[in-house]
Amino acid sequence: MFDLERVRQLVGDAQVVGIGESAHNVREYQQVRHHLARFLVERMGFGVLALESGFSEGLLVDRWIRDGSGDLAEVADQGLTYGFGSAVATRDLLAWLREHNAGGGDVGFAGLDLPADLGSPLPALDGVAHYLAEVDPAARQTLEHLRTYALRWASPYTMAAFRAYQAVPAADRDAQTLLLSELATRVDALRPLYERRGGAPGYATARHQLRLAVLLDQMLRAQLAAANGSGIHAAVNVRDAAMAETVRHLLRDGRRIVVSAANTHLQRIPIMLGGTFEVPVMGSHLAAELGGAYLSIAVTAVGGRTPTRRPAPGTERGAEVLTVDLAPPAPGSVEAFLTDPASPRVTGPGSPDGPWLADLRPLRGAPGGPRRFRNLDGYVDLPVADAFDLVALVPHLA
Repeated sequence: MFDLERVRQLVGDAQVVGIGESAHNVREYQQVRHHLARFLVERMGFGVLALESGFSEGLLVDRWIRDGSGDLAEVADQGLTYGFGSAVATRDLLAWLREHNAGGGDVGFAGLDLPADLGSPLPALDGVAHYLAEVDPAARQTLEHLRTYALRWASPYTMAAFRAYQAVPAADRDAQTLLLSELATRVDALRPLYERRGGAPGYATARHQLRLAVLLDQMLRAQLAAANGSGIHAAVNVRDAAMAETVRHLLRDGRRIVVSAANTHLQRIPIMLGGTFEVPVMGSHLAAELGGAYLSIAVTAVGGRTPTRRPAPGTERGAEVLTVDLAPPAPGSVEAFLTDPASPRVTGPGSPDGPWLADLRPLRGAPGGPRRFRNLDGYVDLPVADAFDLVALVPHLA
């Protein structure tokens, strides 16, 4: 697929490598991810594969790839959010991770994201409750109260959960926030006792799950304020801040990390909201903190068919997914730029129909560079060479 030794040179000493996609659950994009991730793990010593999926749920997947019990389909369904576990290519990736570890490897899996498709804190709170039952049973009542509040709005569907949260009385929303703050403060204050009773790794995992429950609550509060007309709250992108915080949590062991998420989460620069507000995303957090130790790879396509989303008012999901034809690359896009014969292909396709990889870093600050990249069946407008280090371009999506 790629000249992987050239990939080694391009990756260099990067501590975190993000591999993107312009749409989820696309077989060709997943093949690129698997190919690169396998090389990074087997040949460059990367020790964690992290996906844009719930952190708490992903703990089940991590146990499974380390020789846990259970059927792959069931583990993928329960351990990955947003329906990602239904994709055959994703299951194949998990099966390979398990096989790698069974052969003497030591690679971990992690979800990056807030719990339950952003629709409930309960997976995170359940993990915290399981931990605290051993080290601090006195916290049980607080957790029971939190469950009661969360059950008033939790839903398997993101938009339905937000609508239910909007309908919860303000006093109850405030009580939930206060309880989460009190519990987080308690967990921080009693850290030495917890670590003595249950060990440092268990504490770190439980504390991060609680942190993500807190951030989900804050995300909902920001979204509610934005829905009520607060422009500044519309720029408070809690979800991407949470995913960046998960990467920090994973980096504590010193392992190199492969991060797989949508291109828009991985870009090195903020997005612009309405031409007014800069909105930091996970990649811009990581770039600010890690500099050149963070490498961002966008994955996109020239043509073919892609999944996309359309509003579906009145339904539980609030949106529908359908497959559409991609229009030819738009002028000024990175897809058009890289299909120009004069473009700087760093590694050519391994076959006439194979993807290739281009290094955009030499284009930073130069005139005439690409100014947009595909997102689903539309485009995001920004200086692409500033947003991504490399671009993997797939000629055609079946």
